[in-house]
Amino acid sequence: MKSKWQRRLFRYPEIWVLCALALLTRLWQLDFPRAIVFDEVYFRQFASDYLNGHFFFDIHPPLVKLVFAGIGALFHLGASGVADGDPGGWILRALPALAGAALVPLMYVIIRQLGLGRRMAAFGALLVLCDNALLVESRFVLMDSLLLLAGMGALSSYLQLRRTKKGLYRWLWVIATAVLLGTLVSTKWTGLAIAGLIFFTWIIDGVLRKIQWQQLIAEGAAALAIIATIYIGCFAVHFALLTHSGDGDAFMSQKFQSTLVGNENYKASAKMSLWDKIVEYNAEMYSAQNSLESVTHPYASRWYSWPFETRSVYFWQGEAQKDGSQGNIYLLGNPAVWWLSAVGMFTALGVWLLKPAWLGKRRRLVAFLLTGYALNFVPFTFITRPMFLYHYLFALLFSMLVTVVMLSLLFTWQREKYGRRAVTQTYWALVVIIVLGFINFIPLSYGWPMTPDDLQMHMWLPSWR
Repeated sequence: MKSKWQRRLFRYPEIWVLCALALLTRLWQLDFPRAIVFDEVYFRQFASDYLNGHFFFDIHPPLVKLVFAGIGALFHLGASGVADGDPGGWILRALPALAGAALVPLMYVIIRQLGLGRRMAAFGALLVLCDNALLVESRFVLMDSLLLLAGMGALSSYLQLRRTKKGLYRWLWVIATAVLLGTLVSTKWTGLAIAGLIFFTWIIDGVLRKIQWQQLIAEGAAALAIIATIYIGCFAVHFALLTHSGDGDAFMSQKFQSTLVGNENYKASAKMSLWDKIVEYNAEMYSAQNSLESVTHPYASRWYSWPFETRSVYFWQGEAQKDGSQGNIYLLGNPAVWWLSAVGMFTALGVWLLKPAWLGKRRRLVAFLLTGYALNFVPFTFITRPMFLYHYLFALLFSMLVTVVMLSLLFTWQREKYGRRAVTQTYWALVVIIVLGFINFIPLSYGWPMTPDDLQMHMWLPSWR
């Protein structure tokens, strides 16, 4: 007879299946290709610079790069081993891969927290599991899978916070939410969209539920303090490690350069406060991002094309084989996932604007998710520097959530009009289409050798190449 904890542990077997498949797809052949792929060259070099102390400059906050350096130090890879990817190059890829795998069951949890059933939660998790773009982004030394996990983790933590009215447990969820938000914005400034969504909803929900204003102010102040501490703390570590002259010197003022050993302006007596360093560095981060407006890239794409993924990103090209076959890795989403999510999102927006009564009790939920989508998508319309398909991934996750909600409403209508069998047939037809789409594009996700003709057959749109 099973014990109580065993019954709880295996109450939802679909989660274990999803976790197993997520780990398998993200960790499979993680050491291939044994080459530096796409932007791995930057993040490996940044981590290497932390290990040898040479100052560098990047347009993003340092947290994830510090974590990569910490992994390199933990496994004794050395500065050169981290930068070159050998030996043990797959070790740095393990953390993004695990983050990408964790995103699958997390999506299941979030959908359940939003009030939907197990079947729809499993479907939403399947969308994440079977998206080739999310798969590729999680298999290399890149920051986006960690960024997505922190952002969606913060959302899940906040949803749990909403269910806890007062007491110690509520404060624990306040702290958890703030820590995840601090991790998020200390990785990329784009994480501010999730932070804004959560804080805005936090205030509105608190007012509607008549939570005492003293409590809301105390929670908000504590959350902001934790976020600021994490952000400032990672910069403190950043400057403590980078004490020698390096490639990033030219971005900084002469006063800053005077604190770097080996710089021509170095003075042993030079002092500069941590706060002054943080202010100057962040100002340069902002300026550097704006200075990229004139830069071009062959695989850049405009924001309005992302929901339809009309442009991929070419990550890697392998050596040609004797039979003419060649391995290629593209950041390219599963069209069944992306196009279904686009239809679901646009349908939800149209219904919410024109026939909101059709949404019933899901109206506020759809509004919340559409707001999350807009905050993670609309700001990119004002950016003129080169942008890529991976900038859409946060918005993609929200479009998946919206789609799951709209499908749940569709299935409710379908069950009432045509019966449960029709719902089951539609559900499994969508599952099959999504899985087949994922399998079809797997060679472009893992870099398996393909003949030129086979490669061309996978290029459904001419703009993908």
